Amino acid sequence: MRIVIIGGVAGGATAATRLRRLSEKDEIVIYEKDKHIAYANCGLPYYLGGVIKDRMALSVQSPLGLKSRFNIDVKISHEVIEIDTKEKRSKLKI
Repeated sequence: MRIVIIGGVAGGATAATRLRRLSEKDEIVIYEKDKHIAYANCGLPYYLGGVIKDRMALSVQSPLGLKSRFNIDVKISHEVIEIDTKEKRSKLKI
């Protein structure tokens, strides 16, 4: 089965890794419109307020890390703009 997850921040990455633990056979792809995935977005106010100096300190995982550790494909800078549930297709803005 091919599983597509839209959004690669904390919720999307967590869902993808959980699905991987349930099945090694499924193809899992995450589409994220931003350049970063799996970051602690709850820490953004601390970054903006200067408490956390480096934004990358909020990063939990990288596309390469998800691929090598969990065999999950991550497409960054890919925005899903349309979903056709009947045809099981999505339209992307890259």
